[in-house]
Amino acid sequence: MTQLSPTTHVAETPAHIAGNVPSGSGLTTPSLRSDLMVLTKVRITLMVAITAWVGYALGVAALGTGWDWFRLLGAMAGTSLSCMGAAVLNQAYEHDTDAMMHRTRARPIPAGRVSVAAATWLGMGLSVVGVAMLWVTTHWLAAALSAATIFSYVLIYTPMKRTSSLALLVGAAPGAAPPLIGYAAVTGTLDAAAWIAFAIMFVWQVPHFLAIAWLYREDYARGGMPMLPVIDPDGRRTFRQVLIGCLLLLPLGVAPAYLGVTGPIYMFIALILGMGFLGLGIRLTFQPTRASARLLFFGSLIYLPAVFAAMVADLA
Repeated sequence: MTQLSPTTHVAETPAHIAGNVPSGSGLTTPSLRSDLMVLTKVRITLMVAITAWVGYALGVAALGTGWDWFRLLGAMAGTSLSCMGAAVLNQAYEHDTDAMMHRTRARPIPAGRVSVAAATWLGMGLSVVGVAMLWVTTHWLAAALSAATIFSYVLIYTPMKRTSSLALLVGAAPGAAPPLIGYAAVTGTLDAAAWIAFAIMFVWQVPHFLAIAWLYREDYARGGMPMLPVIDPDGRRTFRQVLIGCLLLLPLGVAPAYLGVTGPIYMFIALILGMGFLGLGIRLTFQPTRASARLLFFGSLIYLPAVFAAMVADLA
């Protein structure tokens, strides 16, 4: 779950960088379909569904059983609906600050195309249906994890963004929950393999989001969001956190091989990807330019899916 969003400007934004809005967004009158896509953050939801699938695959490998496709579909659909619900509720809560920021003021709620009440009801409905679907089609633990994810994202992380730069770490927990939900959906429990996938996704979010926040620190300041790059004008603390995150991903990335979850092929791929990602973090530290931050952001979009794809492909 992220804060990527559309804009009224042609200039690049995190949403446009991430491919989160359709080409030309903001240049034509948005349709109901495009507004719903923005509210539910469809492309981010797709990533959430895929990472839930990764957790499910890890669970199947741990049990040594075949794939239950009905359960898998329920896990991915329930997790996706829960993510969409949380995204809508997040935007309903933040409609006032979104209106202050260039990147977000064209969102459906601050632009006046969708009311706060309607968005709230939509978000609550999607959340309830998502959790219920997980409960009925998979396991109560997966449903409970999904409910806890929605709660922490909407009622803890979202308000905390207005008061503390530590919100990044708080929000990284629900952001990394989909592999846990997928794993619990098939096993009904959580073990080391699930927590390693969670840890990789948790730590990955630090350099990923700090790159965005560094690029758009003026806009975050305009919206009253005390992100670390906003309260750290020279960037020293920001870049230190980026480097720590990239460094931690090296041992975390190869941990599945040491645990016997994957084989040596995965370990080699994860090590190469981790070193490349660390190199981008080092470049940003010593060349604190927009180009370096943008490169780190794009590198993060390659790192996570590549690591998870290699993990699933090389399950022992």
